[in-house]
Amino acid sequence: MGGVRHQGDPERETLVFDATPIIYLCKVGLAGKLGELSPSFRLLTTTEVYEEVYVKEVEKSAIEGAALKELFDDGMIEVVGRGKRPGPMKGLTRESGIHTGEESVLSLALRTHATVIVDDRRARQVARSLGIRLSGTPGVIIELVRRHVIPKGEARHALEKMVDEGWYCSAKLFSVLLRTIEETE
Repeated sequence: MGGVRHQGDPERETLVFDATPIIYLCKVGLAGKLGELSPSFRLLTTTEVYEEVYVKEVEKSAIEGAALKELFDDGMIEVVGRGKRPGPMKGLTRESGIHTGEESVLSLALRTHATVIVDDRRARQVARSLGIRLSGTPGVIIELVRRHVIPKGEARHALEKMVDEGWYCSAKLFSVLLRTIEETE
């Protein structure tokens, strides 16, 4: 566990973000730090996720509205269409119980050979079954620590705040995440 695994490709690795990681990175004040990953990673999301997190949240005047505006208007996260669904994705939303936004990011990740950033348990299971590399919100936070964008204390605080804001993880996983942050060089 720990961070986003960069495969060492000569080109930047692509990360495809689902809605929940975007929302929680905004809630804990780390969304603006994502630009620091740009030299190594291309950050994408789909139009479905953009509509879900940006258009709807800004309309509701969410607290995260300014952070979302910065992410998308400044181009830190590029919005792309899902495009043609690869064969394994057809009908997946109905069969697996994942939402349309999750299906769209899995489809994009599969098509582009990207790492998907998703927290939903069912979506993670589907990603694994399709052989899609995956990480989640904690992995992004750990990557920010690894790249010395944020200190370890800020990462610990971000995880605690995520849980306070409703992000769920078991006590065991929380302990593993805190230990991973502490062991990150």
